[in-house]
Amino acid sequence: MPSEDDSERATIMESCVSKEWLFRELRSDPSRLVIIDCRSSNEYGESHIRHAVNFSIPSIILRRLAAGKIDLMSTIKSRELKAKITNAYRENVFVVYGDLNVTEQQSANLTASDTLLVVAKRLTQDGCQVVCLEGKGRLFSASDT
Repeated sequence: MPSEDDSERATIMESCVSKEWLFRELRSDPSRLVIIDCRSSNEYGESHIRHAVNFSIPSIILRRLAAGKIDLMSTIKSRELKAKITNAYRENVFVVYGDLNVTEQQSANLTASDTLLVVAKRLTQDGCQVVCLEGKGRLFSASDT
């Protein structure tokens, strides 16, 4: 019998979009997207998708977020990300990406505390439209978009 974590991963995998889809959307109307980079601050600083904002938090806070003990907005320290999320809730498309290829996440047997999975789950629970970017985040650079 599949676990709740497996079902959440499957749901996220079903709502994946390609790099090409993201390029088209960024060219046509970037204002309708909120791109969330779930990698570490260091990796984000080295390279990230243009228009992306970083969401990296300590693992203890991530576990509390995953358990539903705190809400997503209380974990966000970045003014830019907080403003984007507040202004975009339920209206824009949230594109989340991380360090692992989404299809690798299942085989890597990650827990529900994985940042990408937790953020996608919480945004979905809050009624937001969330898609996951296929491929590894580190493969994308500012020159790509």
